[in-house]
Amino acid sequence: MFYVITIGVIMGLANLIPGVSGGTVVLLGGLYERFVGAVASLSEFKFEKKQLMFLVQLFAGIIIGLLAFSGLIELSLTNVPSLMYGIFCGLVVGSIPVVLKNIKKFTPASAICFAVGAVLVLTMAFSGARPGDDALLTHSLTAFLYDLLAGFVGAAAMVLPGLSGAFVLLLMGEYSRAISALNDRDLLIILFIGLGVVGGIVFISKLLKSLMKKRQNETFSFLLGLMIGSIPDLLTRTGEATRLSLLIPGVALGVFLSYLLAVFERKNRKSPSSVVDSNRQ
Repeated sequence: MFYVITIGVIMGLANLIPGVSGGTVVLLGGLYERFVGAVASLSEFKFEKKQLMFLVQLFAGIIIGLLAFSGLIELSLTNVPSLMYGIFCGLVVGSIPVVLKNIKKFTPASAICFAVGAVLVLTMAFSGARPGDDALLTHSLTAFLYDLLAGFVGAAAMVLPGLSGAFVLLLMGEYSRAISALNDRDLLIILFIGLGVVGGIVFISKLLKSLMKKRQNETFSFLLGLMIGSIPDLLTRTGEATRLSLLIPGVALGVFLSYLLAVFERKNRKSPSSVVDSNRQ
């Protein structure tokens, strides 16, 4: 029980950082297959007591992690935005090799999916089509519906290693609003985002599982397009307030952290202890 909650807390922290996947944390903790199995059963409305308890413990840890670290993230974004967005960008850049490794063959269909992903992100970033981060704690029906949508889409990160929920929220212009809501304990915004996440986990998980089996190259090519397309936005997010003296070291630090995560993941896959960990309660 304590081990599962601890992994959940680390997942909560990971889901606050764009470029760090909660799914990767579960994989590193040796609980990924168990997590996917429990989510798959839930999506099929099969409620087994053991799996439900596992998910309750894991999500309790996630909530603790989100609430415990949201203030620190918001404070850092306010005081050293160039450093933080540099780290976010570095984490995304450092994750690109992991995604490339999952593209077995780059076909015309893969190229189209890559282009669609990149154009989608660039359009959202520079056309003003997405809600701005400065909306923050606005309460309106439109804002709540967008919270629901952002949570629903971001839920993919809870299933796929390598895809960050915070990264998806950042792309959708929802990141600062979500962090502020957590820090200010704005229960309405948290509720709508949370409902979106739960709905996304239940209804998207089967679709993602199917896409990963039948259209792996296209799925990861689209993800690669999202990642590469987000880099210009992350590097220019702070506008005229950008400080290269903080941005460049931040990028380097983000790449290094991403490399460490990849090393730990490879070691965990090779280690016999990961099998033991997956059976811990």
